[in-house]
This record gives sequence, C-alpha cells and structure tokens, in this order.
Amino acid sequence: MVTSTSEVRTQSINFTSANKKAAIVPSVADKVDTKKVSGSELKQLSYQQDGFSVSKTLLAKGQQQVTSVQIAQQALSVVGRDLQAIKKILSTELIAQRVVSPSAQNNANHHLDSIKHTLNNAKSDGLRVIDAELKVNIHRPITRTFSVPGLNVQRQREHSELIKLSFPQLGTVVVNMDAKLSDKALVSQVDRNVIPFGLRASQQDNGDILFRTNEEGFQGLEGKVQVIGQGHRYPAGQANTLTIKPEPEGIEDGQFTLNNREKIRDALVQVNQHLRQVQQSLDDIKAYQASLAKQMAAAKANTSLGDVKQVEDKLSQLSGAGNQQFSATYRSLAAQANVHRHTVVALLK
Repeated sequence: MVTSTSEVRTQSINFTSANKKAAIVPSVADKVDTKKVSGSELKQLSYQQDGFSVSKTLLAKGQQQVTSVQIAQQALSVVGRDLQAIKKILSTELIAQRVVSPSAQNNANHHLDSIKHTLNNAKSDGLRVIDAELKVNIHRPITRTFSVPGLNVQRQREHSELIKLSFPQLGTVVVNMDAKLSDKALVSQVDRNVIPFGLRASQQDNGDILFRTNEEGFQGLEGKVQVIGQGHRYPAGQANTLTIKPEPEGIEDGQFTLNNREKIRDALVQVNQHLRQVQQSLDDIKAYQASLAKQMAAAKANTSLGDVKQVEDKLSQLSGAGNQQFSATYRSLAAQANVHRHTVVALLK
C-alpha cells in the first residue's frame, strides 16, 4: 500500500513523500515589494498591513541593507583618503619646476592599488557594494561594459568578414560581420553568439559594439582581447592583441603614467571627479539611512502578537479548507472509479 501526505497551497494540491511534512505557502499577493528612493540608486522598503509576516520580512531585509550600506560607507571613506593622498602628490608635482619624480608616480599608483583592493573587498553576501564609478550598488550584481577597438557596425560596412574574438578566461567566438544584414540584425546576431560566454552585446550611437559582462568576467579579461580578421577590419593570420576600452572608464581601469605636466593635469582632473563622486555617494547613503530608519521603526511598530495570531488563524483556515478539498476530491474519484487509494492518489498527480 502506497501512502502519501498532501501539501496544500492556495487553490492547488501538491504531494510530498511520506516522510515530509505538508507545507502551506502564501499566495503571490502576499509577497514583499520594494520601491526606489527618488534621485538615488538605493531602494526603500514598503509594507502591507495585512500581509503574511510582512513586518518581520521587512525588518530582516532592512537589517541586511543596513549592513550593506555600512560596508559601502566605510569603504568610500577609505577610498576618499587615498584619493586625497593622490591629489596631494599630483598637486605637488604640478607646482614643482622640475622633471616628474619617479617616486611620485610610484606613490600615486600605490594609493590607486589600495583603492582597487578596498573596492574588491567591500562585499555583502559575496557581492560588491561599490562599482568602478564609485556609486553604491546593493541590490544587483555589478556589471561592466566595454568596446573592442575597431569593432564597429559602420566600419567597412560594404565588406563581409569573419572575425575571431578570444576573450581571456571567457572563451573564443567567431562573429560574422555580414554586409547584407542591417545594423540592428548584425548586433542581434553578435549578441546571440556571445551569450554562451557570459557576455551581451549592444550598439552605441556611433556604431561601436558594446559588450557587457559581470565584474568577475571583466576582471578576468585583464584589459585584453585577441582578434583575427580577414583583412578588412582586422588583419588576417596571426592574432592581434588589443586593449579593450571600458565604457565608462572606472577608477580601477589603468595606472597613472606621469610622463609630463599635461598628464599630471589630466590625472588631477580625474581624481577631482572621483572625489566628487565619493562625496555624492556618501550623501546618498546618509539620506538612505535616514529613510530606512523611519521605515524600520514603522515595521517594528507594526509587528505585534496580534499579527502573529492573525497569521496562525489564516494558516489554520487554509489548512482546513485544503483538507476538505482533498477529502471531497478523493471521495468523488473513489466513487466513480471503485479503485484503491494509491490509484486515486496517482490520478490526482
């Protein structure tokens, strides 16, 4: 004789094995919802008065987000100090009426390496909380986009060409730049070809093909890609190693090369931009923390013994309704078929 127990859900019956307990799952309408804070990438929490354990869910989610933004806040403070140190080095070298000191470049790159280390280690639940542009990101995995020099749908448009792209640690793909296809169809074809390698492709306004991948995949490229063409867009024969171009360029992309005063000025402009972004991200975090504190206080106030009793009563009602539905269905099938119980259970599956 085969025995089973029923797993009752709203408006459905499922079965588990005999050694497992039946479970009751709330319907989709009871799921928790999130909303964005205007003017910021950070999200707010929301709650419903009559949802299943909504307050507890929100509190748990809020505490997790509090941890994430605290990690981001601490990391941004460290990054800010390193950027200030780099700014001081560059300013000193720009004012000095002499050749750029090699030690100054080494010191600046030492602080830059420290920034990269800080960003890579600022993680919550295994995911980075600050992207390469120094913006806070606590809700989704960080992705990076880049282009390959010369890979443009408008370049050599009249010539079809098979192009072999080798992405370090990701794989090798052959792209058919078919002259008969429209720009949109060509980019869609490239996109389909690179999906198995964890990449997505799109097109910029100027015709450049942009590739997108996750942070780990991007770092695995080490800034390089090998390309073989058929003599139109790229030379045939031996692979050419090209430096990919991050879009947009982040603080982790490259090192300082302070060969002359012009490069020092350019580096100083970039450092000032990064410092402004650090301040903006810290301001966003403060505003988010204030908003989150109010929501968590409301969620705590909404959590009471009455909520727990209400959930228990609702679960009991669902359990009773589910058992009655199963019994009625079983009796109906047994009367019609005059078969054993295990056969009826099989028919219900």
